[in-house]
Amino acid sequence: VLQRNHLPVRSRIYHTLYDNQGFCSKQTLAEACGVSMPTLYQNLNELMDEGLVRYSGEERSTGGRKAQGLDIVPDARISIGIAVSENGLRLIAAACILVLIDRVLLRFVYTVQMCAGLEKNPQSFGASMIYMSLKGKDILLTGIWTTIRIALLGTGIAFILAILMVFLRIQEPDKRDNDAVKALKWLASHFARLYVFVIRGTPMMVQALIFYYFGFNLFKRTNMTVTEINHVWSFFISGLCTVSLNSTAYLTEVLRGGILAVDRGQTEAARSLGMSNWQTMIKVVFPQAVKNSIPAIGNEFIINIKDSSVLSVIGVIDLMYATKTVSGIYFRSLEIYCVAAILYLVLTWLSSLLLRWLGKKLDMPVRGVPSSN
Repeated sequence: VLQRNHLPVRSRIYHTLYDNQGFCSKQTLAEACGVSMPTLYQNLNELMDEGLVRYSGEERSTGGRKAQGLDIVPDARISIGIAVSENGLRLIAAACILVLIDRVLLRFVYTVQMCAGLEKNPQSFGASMIYMSLKGKDILLTGIWTTIRIALLGTGIAFILAILMVFLRIQEPDKRDNDAVKALKWLASHFARLYVFVIRGTPMMVQALIFYYFGFNLFKRTNMTVTEINHVWSFFISGLCTVSLNSTAYLTEVLRGGILAVDRGQTEAARSLGMSNWQTMIKVVFPQAVKNSIPAIGNEFIINIKDSSVLSVIGVIDLMYATKTVSGIYFRSLEIYCVAAILYLVLTWLSSLLLRWLGKKLDMPVRGVPSSN
């Protein structure tokens, strides 16, 4: 901490006035600051011109004559002899940003250039992250592209299947139906409920293993070789089916909630106009239910980006599988898994920005990034 006597004269004057919030004459101020009167007058004039010090308007008799008091201007700020205005604060913030760019960004660029020319994995944590990312960029990019495709296609297929499933889920026997129709509606509704209950009650990793080996054993009964089976029932297709069927259960409940949110009076009005139950659903209820469900459907897409990481257990070359591969090459795990976490964070952040833009276009409420299903 700087001693008071080592500060510039301007700062000493300012701090002395700040400590003496009451009356302070020029003579007292000069003695407290340890300066001569000409020096005091010179610095006082500068402080007054800058709006930091003012006359207090109070006069007292000292030594047989009246002396006018001095005081600081409220909300004035001074540090080590430098008056800081609002523009000065902006300049300081800009200087801090430049220092940050110089110390962080330029250092990062230098480290990237250095790691690009190395032939051996460096020992430092940050340099090792950059080195492994650069050397394994091809497989990491493949994993990112696979993750995006599975999440996007899986959510789209699940949305189509969920529309069919929610139609079965909302079926209720009517008094005007005959016994066969009542039985079919009962079976359809209970099948949809059972499907949602089973899928939502089991982990996606277990579902991925069951779907893959079920399809593999099914094709194996046709006397196909392993190579032929892998061409037909590949890891990617198996993972896509897993994500699609898993998301179908969740989107079914999302769409059902959207249907229940539609005012019942609109359904009654459509039926009074002579529309059948099917026409009412297709032309009146479903369009509004889908619009109400768009934020939740977008959240399901973000969830699929993260949950697709479990598909690496069956060999899908997603981002997690690519991360494990790079980790196995260099025998360093923590560094590359931190890179994977950053990549997942970037993907979900960009997706949330896209959904926020889409929500504003459709005048829908904006939700945050979901944590899990």
